[in-house]
Amino acid sequence: MVRVAELAIVLCYFVLVLAIGLYFRDRRSADEYWSADGSIGTFVNSMAIFAAFASGGTFLGAIGIVYDLGVPLWWAAAVGSVVGFLVAAIFVAKPLRRLEMHTLPDIFDYLYADGRINLLAPVIILVGYFMYMVAQLRAGGLVSDYLLGIGYLPAVTAIGIVFIAYVALGGMWAITVTDFLQGILMWGLLAVIWAISFGYFDYSLSAPLSEAPRVAGTGALDIQTYIGFALIWAFAVAVLPHIAMRAFSAKSPESAKRAYAWVALMYILVTLPFVHIAGAAISIDPDLAQADYALLLVMESILPEIIAGFAAATILAAVMSSTDALLLAMAAAVSNDLYGNLVDDGASEERIVNMGTVAVVVIGLLGIVAAWNPPTYLVELYTDGTGLMAAAFFFPMILGIWWKPMNHHGAVAGMVGGGIAYAIAYFYTPMFGAIIYAVPVSLICCVVATWATEARSADRIEQLSEELGHDRFGW
Repeated sequence: MVRVAELAIVLCYFVLVLAIGLYFRDRRSADEYWSADGSIGTFVNSMAIFAAFASGGTFLGAIGIVYDLGVPLWWAAAVGSVVGFLVAAIFVAKPLRRLEMHTLPDIFDYLYADGRINLLAPVIILVGYFMYMVAQLRAGGLVSDYLLGIGYLPAVTAIGIVFIAYVALGGMWAITVTDFLQGILMWGLLAVIWAISFGYFDYSLSAPLSEAPRVAGTGALDIQTYIGFALIWAFAVAVLPHIAMRAFSAKSPESAKRAYAWVALMYILVTLPFVHIAGAAISIDPDLAQADYALLLVMESILPEIIAGFAAATILAAVMSSTDALLLAMAAAVSNDLYGNLVDDGASEERIVNMGTVAVVVIGLLGIVAAWNPPTYLVELYTDGTGLMAAAFFFPMILGIWWKPMNHHGAVAGMVGGGIAYAIAYFYTPMFGAIIYAVPVSLICCVVATWATEARSADRIEQLSEELGHDRFGW
């Protein structure tokens, strides 16, 4: 069944974001396309980072997790995310922005200048982010099917093409403006649905736990799953390429740091309504075939039609705000990092940006095909992709910035060791448990390989101290 009012609102929103992409289509320099010329203010950047992070997976997937497995599991992820943004604000944001680069692999190239890392980092990003993107496209397909009634496959294909179009056209400028608008919409959605779900339980904070006890979810899963879910996000935020690109787009190092800190506070607030929303879904229908439909069920059951239309548009906005950033980060990995750094380091800026545009289209189309038959839980899919990047990148990044002896041999060992350990542990541990073993392996590999080889020279340490801003800390 086509929901006419909801569909009209969403189509208007699609026209708006495509118009934004067209407006910025002529801003094609590398600085503009990849990092919006480093000119985004703190408030806009905070909202854009929040929108890129609090994705369709957060709205559909997280509420689905609470509906099926209980709120403690999601609270573990929320705590980990807040810790992750604080770690990123303290240790990463300002050094990244000072370097005025475009991508995370650019930072690794600056720190280590090793061809093996220039190949490893983009490949790991492509693998991890492809899983992440498929989860977002699935969320978009679910909502589009809810609106159009045409079936999941046509819906996910249509929504994917819209994403591809405005990212390919406008780059970082387009996704910054659209993500800012999407962040505003997402806060509005939360306020409306929480208010109505809160009213559903007669404005009681504890009623969902008593009337829908499955929400409590205590003891439902292995303890490694709860710990792992928190650790993945605690380690990942500082090294997520699409979040790092937001640091590059900030107007100053201080602005980048403040934006990360503000998002930490936002993420505390964003998780508060999930108990009531999932509890309402359980009360309405405790036996959904797909838990990721829980939010849509609440919208359909208790929201007025016009409000449901705005809510559906907002969920698609949440999906877009992550998918666009993921697409741009993967395109940068292909054109800027793999091609520009390894294949043709003399390629013109125009050629690299044009290749990035083509990469957006190709990767986006591959993601649409993969999203035709994705795994059951949205959150599980994109968290595993994130966990792989956290295991491979966290210590090579943090130690590269803050530990004087750290060298390229240690970074290679840390990336390979952490990535392989995560891939192996994935098959032998409970859900999300692989990170518990993979991150220590990465740290050990970094330290042992650095100690076994020649440390950075004194001249290189002095250069890093000046360019990264460590002189104030006596580094």
